[in-house]
Amino acid sequence: MGRIAGQPNKLTTEVKNKLQTVMDDVVSQLDISEMTTDQKLKMLQIGLQYLLPKLKHVSGETEGAWEQPVFLDVCTKKESGEGFDVESRELPEGV
Repeated sequence: MGRIAGQPNKLTTEVKNKLQTVMDDVVSQLDISEMTTDQKLKMLQIGLQYLLPKLKHVSGETEGAWEQPVFLDVCTKKESGEGFDVESRELPEGV
């Protein structure tokens, strides 16, 4: 005898609730002022996955579409160790 269709799995709900409680506790204990720049960037990288909507992949070309050059931002750590230098480069055609 399984669960009724449309009714959430009780065990999954309990696990999600406990995990949410643990995550809330951990996040509330983070002291951002003591984090390194690398740690802050990693936290943003992970967190934004859950905050920003995911874009759909669009394939195929539309008729009469004009092409835009594609740019790549290259980040290099400054010699002083504080911050980054960012250089924007245009990718060659066919890449």
